[in-house]
Amino acid sequence: MKKLVSVALLLSMLAVSACSNKPADTKPAEQNAAQTTEAAKPTEAPKTDAATPAPTATTSDKLEAKKVLNDKVEILIPKGFTVMSEEMAKAKYPMDNRPSLIYTDEKGSINIAFSHTETPIQDSLLKDMKDPMKQAFSNMYQDATWYRDEVIQINGKNVGVFELLTPAADTKIYNLIFFTELDGKMLMTTFNCTEAQMEEWKPLAQEILMSYKVQ
Repeated sequence: MKKLVSVALLLSMLAVSACSNKPADTKPAEQNAAQTTEAAKPTEAPKTDAATPAPTATTSDKLEAKKVLNDKVEILIPKGFTVMSEEMAKAKYPMDNRPSLIYTDEKGSINIAFSHTETPIQDSLLKDMKDPMKQAFSNMYQDATWYRDEVIQINGKNVGVFELLTPAADTKIYNLIFFTELDGKMLMTTFNCTEAQMEEWKPLAQEILMSYKVQ
């Protein structure tokens, strides 16, 4: 049952990612913004200064480090992205179990979503979750193009990774989905953009993934 619950939640995140990703007006959500605290931004410092902490030391000039979910997660976020308004979140993620925190660009076409679910999970059991989740995706999106599905180590944590291209109403959507354990429960994070934006954003999505630091 726990596996089925996790699969259902993960499918809901992908399902909304596969909906139309047309640009839309975006307003930062003040109530959600309070959930995040911005990590120190990388700046050019004199050579005598102490070295900046990873991952900011090797960050692309398009990304910056942020701490989210009560500072329990550190991750790179594209510069200029803001917390998606509640109104837009309801439109793009119509299910009740929509992600609790979503960063988006000014057009609303590129998104990074976080969902700390109620599904119990242990770090050591993530590998057991991967195959049932992939099978559920494959059944629902038979025309999806898969690039990877694996469990890897990132900053000392097991992280499940799904990377795929899914059909949508008016385009295809590039999805990089990664999931891990936080406080004994499943944390799922999704990066998505349109196929037209994929060439530019896929390398940055990989940087975002590898910056993932979860307590």
